[in-house]
Amino acid sequence: MGDHLIAVPIYRRLREMNSEDRLVLITNLPARGNAKLVGPASFLPHSLFDEWHDYPVGSGLMTALTTYRLFRHLQLDRLIYLMPKRTERQLLRDRIFFRLARVPVMGLMQAVAAEEAAVEAGSSLVEHEMQRLARLIALDVRTTPRDLSIELTPEEHAEAAVLQGGAAAGTLVLSIGTKLDVNHWGLDNWSALVRKIASLPEIERLVFIGAPDEFADSETLRRNWPRESYNFCGRLAPRQSAAILARASLFVGHDSGPMHLAAAVNVPIVAIFSSRNPPGLWFPLSARKRVHYTKIACAGCGKLRCDELYKECIRRITVGDVFASCVSTLRDDERPPAVA
Repeated sequence: MGDHLIAVPIYRRLREMNSEDRLVLITNLPARGNAKLVGPASFLPHSLFDEWHDYPVGSGLMTALTTYRLFRHLQLDRLIYLMPKRTERQLLRDRIFFRLARVPVMGLMQAVAAEEAAVEAGSSLVEHEMQRLARLIALDVRTTPRDLSIELTPEEHAEAAVLQGGAAAGTLVLSIGTKLDVNHWGLDNWSALVRKIASLPEIERLVFIGAPDEFADSETLRRNWPRESYNFCGRLAPRQSAAILARASLFVGHDSGPMHLAAAVNVPIVAIFSSRNPPGLWFPLSARKRVHYTKIACAGCGKLRCDELYKECIRRITVGDVFASCVSTLRDDERPPAVA
């Protein structure tokens, strides 16, 4: 989900520049059996594209043939290549494939295999993934709330109000899940944070969103909350979750799809990151954020699990620090640096 949400400003700019053309989004299928991965048509605004297509994941001959037939059938005048960083072998494979499919490609020749993330001038942050993609196709993009918006409808907002039982002075939305173990802060930390936030008068309602496999842990935390609370994990479509977020005073979560949904609806964010990626690469595209990220020697390791150091980077982030960010955000104090 996050891959497409951070690309919304690119999609929107391409739509503006090609308003009279047929614009098609082609993406790989979500992994079967993984409820955390969903197709982009379930959350992106349909105004951005005229057609939505997907191709199967895999390296077999039948998979390649199915994908080839799709591209030949679509008869594209131009393909804009917006892929994650690729190896030299992957880039060569893709060049050969699109040449055989007779599809002109923009951005593929500019892609650099395994390039080091560029550090932003005057900053400790690296170039954001959205900025990297825009650079590959020489596209000037904006990241205002409107450009990031997924265009929730009045009906979707009204449904969110009904789901939560009406208005509340302050709503906190938590998402404690993540696709990768290395990005998980730990249930003990989340439990301690919820107890501390319960002392804040600004928050009257606690809401959990996320995938079905996050329901049980979220329910354990919810039962310790002294006031109104809801556990919607596994019960809402992505746009319903976005509408719930749009009514919140604050979102707190990991590096995850819900975090990027929070950015898309411009809700204040406190985000908890491991250091598996360089700082800034996948931070939420929002001016209303506080990001907790540990500078550590092995930052940027790219690991899915961390058995050697037992996730030392994310374990260094304390409950007290995250709670302080929540308080500062709710009381609109000046934001601290994005990298702690």
